[in-house]
Amino acid sequence: MELKEYFLRLECGDKKAFAHIYSELKKPIFTIAYRIVQSKETAEDITHDVFVKLYTSPPDSSVKNHRAWVFQMTRNLSLDALKKKQHEDIEKAEIATDEYDFISARIDIENALSRLPQREREIISLHLIGGLGFWDISRIVGISMPAAYRAYRKALYAVREYLGGNL
Repeated sequence: MELKEYFLRLECGDKKAFAHIYSELKKPIFTIAYRIVQSKETAEDITHDVFVKLYTSPPDSSVKNHRAWVFQMTRNLSLDALKKKQHEDIEKAEIATDEYDFISARIDIENALSRLPQREREIISLHLIGGLGFWDISRIVGISMPAAYRAYRKALYAVREYLGGNL
């Protein structure tokens, strides 16, 4: 029996016809997908997807060349997988760049803060990290509120200068 006849039987719901189509086309579908995507796992996924689509929506009788129809579907799914992978690779690269920029900026800020006197580091940390106001900071550090505010402003200015005015 020709492959076309198996497709016609599949369209009528013949599960044995699907098993025959599967056994005949599994290797060529996988090979085509693998040659396009160059990944065994992705090619296996594509092969699976082709057969799921074939089982749920077999080609109707208007299709002249069923083998070409299946391989066209394989090609389309493979190209979609390639586009998806390229998009994911670009996103990963962007995330890595963002993480690098964040870490680099964090190191620069830490270096700038390490150059400050200990009291100024405390005041900046209590205000920015602890969320405390200058009144509370002044009581913790043991200086007046205006002195705490001036020390904070002085420390910020020093950090900005160290970072080249980029804060």
